Amino acid sequence: MVKIEEILIKAPRSKNTICDIFMYEPGNIEEASLGSLYMVAELTTDEDSLHLVNLLSSIIKREYYLLPHRGSVESLEAALKKANQALSEIANQGNLNWLGKIHFVCAALNKEKDLFLTQTGSAQAWLCRAGQLVNITKKLVPSANKPHPAKTFQSVISGTLGSGDKIIFGTPAIFDFFSLPGLKQIFSLPKIALVSEQIQKILREEKKPPTLGALLLEIAADEELLEPAKGPKKFITPPIALSELLN
Repeated sequence: MVKIEEILIKAPRSKNTICDIFMYEPGNIEEASLGSLYMVAELTTDEDSLHLVNLLSSIIKREYYLLPHRGSVESLEAALKKANQALSEIANQGNLNWLGKIHFVCAALNKEKDLFLTQTGSAQAWLCRAGQLVNITKKLVPSANKPHPAKTFQSVISGTLGSGDKIIFGTPAIFDFFSLPGLKQIFSLPKIALVSEQIQKILREEKKPPTLGALLLEIAADEELLEPAKGPKKFITPPIALSELLN
């Protein structure tokens, strides 16, 4: 069972900044094996480019669930390739105002609790497990100094989540706002709903809270998870390079 909490603040002074959260569930039995898609995005640009956040989420969702037999990682690879192609076409039409200004994290979590994660810009994902808080997006291949539209999404990390794991996917401002010790203390709370409540309470007390988005997930125990696990557990692994995304 996955418990979910959303935090979305759109500061009125940030007129040229769009920030949003997207969650997609399987639409039928065939898609069920692919599990869910989660995305958190921020873009600061002119009005002509603000639609890109919705465009990217739509492209990734459509391609991810298009051919369920491909499996989760292959479907995410295909979705990211489509997203890169779309951004490359937009750039070729002369629209470059968005380049280097997208902060986007996308995660697929299938029914086996296997996580596949990618990001671009300064969006981040942190995993809280057994009292430790780890930046799992740090393992991703860093973006080039000079961003290229066709290389917006470059690599993926994968691993298996377990009962009690908590994850936060967020735009840059939330990690600038909270210190690492402060965030670790908040995530020590027993339930993800309490974590979300505490974060939002602190942000509400701020006179000028920043525009930000965060999606919090918790892998809650259920009857199956209470049984002893067979065999070794998988944990977050180093990046899987997806060279075909760079073509």
